[in-house]
This record gives sequence, C-alpha cells and structure tokens, in this order.
Amino acid sequence: MPDRRPNILFITTDEQRFDCMGCAGNPVIQTPNMDRIAAEGVRFDRAYVQNPMCMPSRMAIMTGRYCSEHGVNINCVGLPEHEQANTFIQHLSNAGYITAGIGKQHMMPKWGPFGFTYLDLVEGKADANNQYTDYLEAAGLSGRQHEARGERGPFGTYTQALSADQTIDGFVGRRATRWLETRAAAEAEVDAPFFLWVSFSNPHFPFDPPEPYDTLYDPDLVPPPVWREGEMVDKPPQHQLQRERGYHQLSEAEIRRIKAHYYGNVTLVDDQIGKLLKVLEERGQLDNTLIAFTSDHGDHLGDHRLLHKSGVTFYDVSVRVPYLIRYPPRFPQGMVCADMVESIDLAATFLDVAGIEPPRTMQGRSLVGLAEDKIRDWRTDAFSEIDLHMNPLMHGPQDAGSRDYVAMLCTREWKYVHFPNLGIGELYDLVNDPQELTNLFYDPAYADRVADMRCRLLNRFMTNQRPYIGARTETFEAHYQADHRPPRSVPGTTYAANEEV
Repeated sequence: MPDRRPNILFITTDEQRFDCMGCAGNPVIQTPNMDRIAAEGVRFDRAYVQNPMCMPSRMAIMTGRYCSEHGVNINCVGLPEHEQANTFIQHLSNAGYITAGIGKQHMMPKWGPFGFTYLDLVEGKADANNQYTDYLEAAGLSGRQHEARGERGPFGTYTQALSADQTIDGFVGRRATRWLETRAAAEAEVDAPFFLWVSFSNPHFPFDPPEPYDTLYDPDLVPPPVWREGEMVDKPPQHQLQRERGYHQLSEAEIRRIKAHYYGNVTLVDDQIGKLLKVLEERGQLDNTLIAFTSDHGDHLGDHRLLHKSGVTFYDVSVRVPYLIRYPPRFPQGMVCADMVESIDLAATFLDVAGIEPPRTMQGRSLVGLAEDKIRDWRTDAFSEIDLHMNPLMHGPQDAGSRDYVAMLCTREWKYVHFPNLGIGELYDLVNDPQELTNLFYDPAYADRVADMRCRLLNRFMTNQRPYIGARTETFEAHYQADHRPPRSVPGTTYAANEEV
C-alpha cells in the first residue's frame, strides 16, 4: 500500500439524469459544485447503472457485481449474507479505513453491516422512523415535510413548507459536514484515512423544492419533454405503464413545471455538495481526497410521455447517470471520457486508489488510466437488467402480461433491450436517433443488427456469470503437481486398494 492512502468522499443523489448538470451541457440548470468536480477531474460521459431501480443499483455499486450475480434484481430484495461480507466498503474497513455512511443508503437489510463502521441513515422521503423524522419531531415540525406552500400540481409537484435547512437534504448535508469537520479535527490523532458515503434523497419525487429553489427555474425555459406520437405502439409494457399511472394525461405545461421543480431539487443538493467541498478545502484535505459523484438511476421527466423511474424502460434518461471523479494524483483535470463505464467500476476504483487488490469476484474494473487512454482492452458496451418477477408489487406494470426479466446492452452506436418471455424487443440507432424515439426491432431491414446485438448480449450473459464467492482452493498447477494417489488416512473415509500393485 502507498505510504499515504487517500481519503474517499463518495456522493450520490437519487434519481438524477445524466443531462442534469451544467457540465453535461444543460443550458439551464445551475450546478456549480458538480461542475467544479468535473472541471478538476474527469467526467465520464457514457456511464450506465446496472439496474434502473434504487436498491439493486446501489447493491451493484457496493459489491462491484452485476445484479443477477449478487442476487438483488429489483427493489426490496435483501442482499445475501455472503455478498454483504464482500463489499468494497468491507475491504476498505479491513485495510484500516474509517468507513461511514450518512443519508439515504437504501440498503437491505437496513443496517447492513456491509462494512460500515459508522452509520447515520435516513429513509429518503418516506415516512419510516429514522434520524430525520426524529429531528423533525424534536423541532416541532413532524409532518411538515409533506406540507405544500401554495397549490399542488400533479404527481407531487409543490413547494415544500419547510426551509432549505429543514429539508431532508439540508439535514443530510449538515450531518455530513459535521462528520467531516470532526474527522478533520482528529486527523493528527487518528492515523487512518476515511471513506465517507454521503447519499442525498433528491431529486427523487415528489418534486417538492423549498423556497427559493421552487422558483429558481422558469418552466417556460427548461428543455421541453421529448416524445414521438405513436412511439408506444410496439412497446406494450410501456404503454401499459402509461395507462395505469396516467402519465399520458400530463400536459406539456405540467411537465415543464415538474422539470423546473426537479431542477430546483438538483440545485439544492449541489449547494450541499459545496459545503462538503469547503470543509475539505479549509482543512487542507481536498487534494488528498478522492471525490466521486454519481446517481443510482434517472427520471423520464415527461420524455416518451413517461415520468419517474420504471422497470421496463432502459432509455438513457433512465439508466445513464452523472459520473464524476476528482483526485489529482491519479486522474487528469478537466477531461471528458467517452468510454462505456458502469456503476460497478466504482468499487474497483476505490480499492485501487487505496492500494487494495480487488477480489476476483468483483466484476467492475478500475477507472484509473482510462481517461488518458492507458487501458487498451476496455469494454465497448454497457449492461443493465431487472427481474420484474422477483417482486411483483414493485415498479412495473401491474398487468402480469407486461412483466418480464429485461436486459439491455448498449454500445456507442446501438441499444438493444431484450424481453425473453414476451416476444418483444427494442433496438435504437443512437447515432441518428439519440433520443430513442423510433424502435427498429421489428423493421426487417435491421434483422441482422438485432441478431448481432442479441448475440452480443448472450456473450455478455456468459462473461457476466461469476457467482463464486471465496478463495479458490487450488490452482491448476497445484492440482497437476499434486499426488493423486489416495492419502494414507482421512478419518471417516475408506479408499479402494490398488490391487494391481
């Protein structure tokens, strides 16, 4: 291990699209602190999550493994015990790191352990008892996090009655800032680096920014929703979801207001990130801390006449996310990397910069050197999946005939979405149709492309399969060199005698 191992600050949001940062080219949204991390590090432009749902996506990050391998392929399914002991957090802890999690980790089981030595958790915007609801009760604010100041719009669009400091992300930002300040004060006394995962709850719905974030963006100026009339004709599960949830009834004006409020919540989080960066800078720890920022999935925000997240869509607005890393000793400054990266690569990256050999079971790869084109055998596609059969009550059409295991394979040029049991599929030409408005799956002219992508997906399935946990008992060389005659005695075992000797 290097003499001075870096601290690691890992920041996540919930349900933030890849295009909702100024540094990603959004002309409206204000994210100066996210933009700063990008300007002083690397922005990975083609970053994909391993699942379009919160929990499985986060479990993939923790384990560095694909969802069908670690066993959590939809929300509200617990990570198996043998996987809990093999997270990158546990490996950091084993190597002497102080490991802390603050905010909406969204783990299952709730308290891990997963390798954290310190936890300060909230339950997101839900009402479950947690640190945040205890704070509200003590402050005489119980229930006010759901109160609206003024009128309510559709799908939870309103101005939150609480002040910015009293919101859940104001609370999480304050707790994380205090932890960093305390940790910095103890730096000289505790000779151990830290890993801190700060997990914010926004911009996840409801779309409820407090003042002044509720009016920060003019709905008439945010980018309009993107859809094509008739695009759902050959997508039965998505069409079913539209009808069940009523998304198709939203007017463009309503969607614009939703998006303006969503942007407000993104900027609210960005301001909290700024406070974390300030602590590190004032304590002289900024350049000795790897800072990573990403989200667990996106939000349709009216595109394709859909809203929120979904278990049957793999559009870029759903599975492509912000992905920033700042650490001057190992990552260049101000670069944009166009290679296909995945959420599972974060685990291997964290271990790499900490001087820890990633376990063989980990499927992600370290991103160190990728932006400088030092890795010649990097993947050329990204994989994501969900199994809607694992929890029939969660995040998909309630119509049983519209639920399936769904997998996506995406290259820079093409995206293929595979429904193995419904007899349907999706194919998009990302060069000529980057907004994924025309499904080419049923066009005879693209039959060869469908076959090619299906074959690539099959190969991905086979190379992804790495369910084995634990140290291997022997190598081929050890097996070859071993004495293959029966041992003289093993209690309880009888071996046949070689009567030919």
